[in-house]
Amino acid sequence: MISFGVAIAVCTLAIRFGDKPAQRVGMITLGGWIISLIVVRHSTRFADAGLMLVDGVVAALFVWVSLSSRRLWTVVIAAFQMLGVASHLATVIDHRVTINTYRVSLAVWSYGILVVLAVAVWRHWREQRRVRNQGV
Repeated sequence: MISFGVAIAVCTLAIRFGDKPAQRVGMITLGGWIISLIVVRHSTRFADAGLMLVDGVVAALFVWVSLSSRRLWTVVIAAFQMLGVASHLATVIDHRVTINTYRVSLAVWSYGILVVLAVAVWRHWREQRRVRNQGV
């Protein structure tokens, strides 16, 4: 639940203080986390098909944000999400990938997305503050 709390905090800050791409990524990320909590099955042996579908849709939305905003950090976020989808596929294709490896990989890519989003929001906020201070 700590991860979800961090996600809520970062996404809320992105929606409140970020530029348009950060707001979109914040809403998509938060929506994806909430839907994932609803569809997850917590299997001890197999990858979760519902979670893979949600992550695939989120990846497509991140690619859309990246193409429409043309910011480098959005490309990194889309890449992290696609790595998460690849983790799902690797677990489905090769049963030697353990469920714990699968879960850790999903967590790593999720935290990567949150860190990149937090840095993007912080940089936007700092730039806005600099512009306001120069205008005075």
